[in-house]
Amino acid sequence: MILNKIKMSRLHKALDNGDVVAYGYDEPTMSYFFQKYAAEPDEDGNDIMLIDEDSHFTKMSNAKMMELMKEHGCNERNIDFVAMDLPIPQYHED
Repeated sequence: MILNKIKMSRLHKALDNGDVVAYGYDEPTMSYFFQKYAAEPDEDGNDIMLIDEDSHFTKMSNAKMMELMKEHGCNERNIDFVAMDLPIPQYHED
């Protein structure tokens, strides 16, 4: 596994209720991010973002990232990467 070549990872997980979460690691800002989108768009057809957290702009902690990932059933191995403060690889998807 070569972690130092990761530029950005963005993984998706569809939830049982139709909502979708997107999460990953952004190397330029050296930060994790977690976003949750509603299953249905608004009346204008725009995506509705229910959660928008990251460790750079909103100062989300690794503990909060792990909590969100667990709450939404994300892959345990990816949660382990956050626990070890390592980038989440793009190729290790749910």
